[in-house]
Amino acid sequence: MIDHESRDRQPILWAISDLHTGHTGNKPVTESLYPASPDDWLIVAGDVGERTDEIRWALDLLRKRFAKVIWVP
Repeated sequence: MIDHESRDRQPILWAISDLHTGHTGNKPVTESLYPASPDDWLIVAGDVGERTDEIRWALDLLRKRFAKVIWVP
């Protein structure tokens, strides 16, 4: 059976800002972000983390899930 709805669906451009993954409780929020389709893009704006390792962790995770991740610091 062919799922015409998902086949004809256009990719979505999502946006989120100020993840602050180093703050208590924010890392699980980042881990919960998934696209509706593997073709979806994500704009990540603002502060992702306070340290380089936090920024790298978050962007690496999101890059594995979304077709394209655009970071606007």
